[in-house]
Amino acid sequence: MSKTQMQTFGTTDRIGHDSDGFYKRKMFIDCKNLQNRSYEENTCPNDVLENIYNHSSEDMHEIPDNSVHLMVTSPPYNVGKDYDDDLTEDEYLDLLYSVWNEVYRVLAPGGRACINIANIGRKPYLPLNAMISHQMREI
Repeated sequence: MSKTQMQTFGTTDRIGHDSDGFYKRKMFIDCKNLQNRSYEENTCPNDVLENIYNHSSEDMHEIPDNSVHLMVTSPPYNVGKDYDDDLTEDEYLDLLYSVWNEVYRVLAPGGRACINIANIGRKPYLPLNAMISHQMREI
């Protein structure tokens, strides 16, 4: 299959698409994670699949590195639900950062992390979407 080249105004097919031209633009000069990362994908053992693990996602030791293609989560909001701990803003963000680091470890190169989050409060207003976006860019 031949690769497509970046078009000046989009393309209808992304299979085998060469996006080098896009990532060589000035916008990405300072992005630290765009080095030529080798593609390494591992498989999850069958005994790991289709199980529920009743522990924090800060440590997903059952899951091998680079083995997950899609992570979908709706993290606790730390707003006083029965399942929430009463954390300070810094403690809460540290917890989320630990989870995102572990998610990055298990994601295969090119894998996606989808986070369902809403901003909370009015006064003070906490823009969780911006806070989490900032954390993800740091990782």
